[in-house]
Order: sequence, then structure tokens, then C-alpha cells
Amino acid sequence: MSKLRFKPAYNPYAEPSMEIFSYHEGFKKRVEVGNSGMFRPEMLLPPEDVRVIAWGLSLER
Repeated sequence: MSKLRFKPAYNPYAEPSMEIFSYHEGFKKRVEVGNSGMFRPEMLLPPEDVRVIAWGLSLER
């Protein structure tokens, strides 16, 4: 991947968020390759009496 660009984005579960684009030589245009963000604080509160673990990586298809 080369020629990366980062763009602010909206995600209901994360703030701030951004989309990641890379230039695709075959398509001759930029394509989205990922998405990222910081969890909103209320998303990190565990439900009562439940153990929670989460992780993730978002790569576009």
C-alpha cells in the first residue's frame, strides 16, 4: 500500500473516527482500505453481571 490518505468519518460507536484510503494502481483511483476510531466512553461500560472482552481490526473487502 502506498499514497495513504486519512479522512474523518462518522461511526456510531467511536469518536473520533477516520477512514483510510490507499491509491490502487490497477483501478487508477483511491480505495478505502480501513476504518478506525476511539470507542466512546459509554461503549466501554460492561453490562451488569457479564464479563466482556473485545478487539477488532476493520479491513475493507
